[in-house]
Amino acid sequence: MAFNTFQQTPESSQARATWQENLITVFFGLWLIFGFLIDGYAHGNLVESLEDFFTPWHAILYSGFLATALWIIWMVYRRLRQGWQGLNAIPIGYELGLIGAFIFGIGGIADLIWHSTFGIEVGIDALRSPSHIMLFVGAILLITAPLRAAWHDPSSKSTPSFLEFLPNLFVIFAGFCFASLMNLHIWGLISVPDSIENLKNLVPSQNPAILYALNSFTDAGILFTNAAIMFTILFILQRWRTPFGTYSLVLGLSTFVLVIIVDNNLMPRVYMAALAGMIIDTLIQTLKPSQTRLLELRIFAGLAPLAIWGTHFLAVQMTGGLGISPELWTGILTMTALSGLGLSLLVAMPKPEIT
Repeated sequence: MAFNTFQQTPESSQARATWQENLITVFFGLWLIFGFLIDGYAHGNLVESLEDFFTPWHAILYSGFLATALWIIWMVYRRLRQGWQGLNAIPIGYELGLIGAFIFGIGGIADLIWHSTFGIEVGIDALRSPSHIMLFVGAILLITAPLRAAWHDPSSKSTPSFLEFLPNLFVIFAGFCFASLMNLHIWGLISVPDSIENLKNLVPSQNPAILYALNSFTDAGILFTNAAIMFTILFILQRWRTPFGTYSLVLGLSTFVLVIIVDNNLMPRVYMAALAGMIIDTLIQTLKPSQTRLLELRIFAGLAPLAIWGTHFLAVQMTGGLGISPELWTGILTMTALSGLGLSLLVAMPKPEIT
């Protein structure tokens, strides 16, 4: 199979990245995300070893950033050497990547100052540290550059093969990992609802106020996670009909890395997340939802959440019980389906007839 190669000339309006270059960017981006994940594991499980900023985990994280940033800078330099002028030498889609590299670099300096001043954060504090949020924003802009490049590439097919879509698949996986890691305390596929059952063993669960708070946490965590997952899927469907296996891998692998960080006993959730992704892949191949097939898109948007959370609830039931009432879990399933349908109305509306 032949992929687009570097054949453009400086007379073109702006440079473009090739499939191979996007794949290399993704490779370095995965190095960066591995650094984030192992640093997240250290913050949650190796608190005693986190004495200062200079740790092996930060070394992996920042070396991954440096490799990714230098690779993108090299791509631009290459094009300048071939005659591209000024900003036109930046491949389409990589503009925000360079901005992300700058934000990440500033965030790294801020992170050093923050740790030196306030010490090492643990728990939710680590997820909401201002310097960590800067790193998160910079990294997202940096590693999603290949997806933006492919989005604007006219040679990128709307129904790509698995191999052709591979760089984008890795970017989607990285995005899921970042979003779930930065919101780990409310990420529904990991944190709820079994954590509710655990809390009931520590507090007087008969207290109506406590029950209300615990059930609200379950409801809010799942609806937030559902919105994040469904928005991503529906957004991607505006450009591509993803090949079979995309979401089985994305949901399965992203849940796997979270389970490694949080608790290996939650492994059944990985299998169910992969199963949910397979159901979503099947729905995409069967319904072929798109902006030109709005009815099929609406049906998909309502069914996909049921696959995600139906299998998730089954996994939780298998590993200790749901801990929530039938009214709540059936209502949550209904709300996830309705929110998926609502998101489909936002990302894909029929064009109005203007006279």
